[in-house]
Amino acid sequence: MNQCDPQKPRFRAGELPLLPRDQSDRLAAFAKALSDPIRVNMLHLLEQSADLCTCEFEAILGLTQSKVSYHLKVLLDAGLVTRETHGTWSHYSLVRKGILAHLNTLCTFD
Repeated sequence: MNQCDPQKPRFRAGELPLLPRDQSDRLAAFAKALSDPIRVNMLHLLEQSADLCTCEFEAILGLTQSKVSYHLKVLLDAGLVTRETHGTWSHYSLVRKGILAHLNTLCTFD
């Protein structure tokens, strides 16, 4: 590998393609959503149940309604969960099952 010379970089802007903006934004939102253990546990809980209500997350995780709602909104905005409203209750489910299994394969560094 050659040493990098800041005066003569090997590549310049436009010589290597960047991801399209919408794709990089979507991947960044996805990574952000997975960056918190509470949200990873929420996904884990949804892997075990077809759907869960906000109040069920509160009871299982021991969190306040505002914290649960915040974390669910991050997951919703990232496209990892869907929300169905029944009166005043919101039920959440996974967009795609098996997401944690895929993540575990990425985190195995053997």
